[in-house]
Amino acid sequence: MLKIVCLAVTLALAVPGLAFAQSPASNKAFFASTTDGVTLAPVSGQGWSAPVTLYTIPAALNGGAVSVVLSMEAALWTYNLTTAIITADTTSRNKSSGSGSSSSRAAIKAWVELDGKPMEPGAVVYADRLQATGLTVNLACNGTDSTGAAFQTCFVTGDIELELFQRTKSANSFVFYLGPLAPTIHKIEVKAQALIECRQNGGLVNPCPQTTLDGYTDAQTMAAIGKASLMIEEQQNFGSQ
Repeated sequence: MLKIVCLAVTLALAVPGLAFAQSPASNKAFFASTTDGVTLAPVSGQGWSAPVTLYTIPAALNGGAVSVVLSMEAALWTYNLTTAIITADTTSRNKSSGSGSSSSRAAIKAWVELDGKPMEPGAVVYADRLQATGLTVNLACNGTDSTGAAFQTCFVTGDIELELFQRTKSANSFVFYLGPLAPTIHKIEVKAQALIECRQNGGLVNPCPQTTLDGYTDAQTMAAIGKASLMIEEQQNFGSQ
């Protein structure tokens, strides 16, 4: 069962059974994990959400270089509603048409900081999905009535709606690195952000719709992090190419 934690809460995960040594110089490698989940709240507007801190390790290592492997589940929900408003063709009594488009996007990125400085290669996108739908309706009423005269009362008005909802989850891993480091005690933090955007007819970002679709009550646009693990290892011989 996924434990939901709101975005407004900054998390410093204390994993039961995990102890960090008092002397960071003795730490050659250590592992941290959590089964708690973090749901990043929907964002109505452009840009990423405020960062959420997934891990805080005050005394991670002392000198040398460091490589950090961050593995986590990323869950994305995308839902958009496209409406085509049908209007009669002013040049013909027997034709009606309408069109519309909509899109929804959900994404998660994460990065690792050492003493407040992002480690290489910076922020990494763990999951990103853009979902867009377009709907075009062209209706025509062709034919004749029982007298052989062309139809004169074939008007179609109203609207047609198209709904699309996806909910997926995947697990990804990435290696972050930094060095050489000064021979002092260093702090490591892992942070993440979410991006949620919804648009209608190519316009500006607007609040994302939400509904129940085919029994699924969470038909909306949202991003979340599931299980996560962190592996930190000191490196004495370290370089970049």
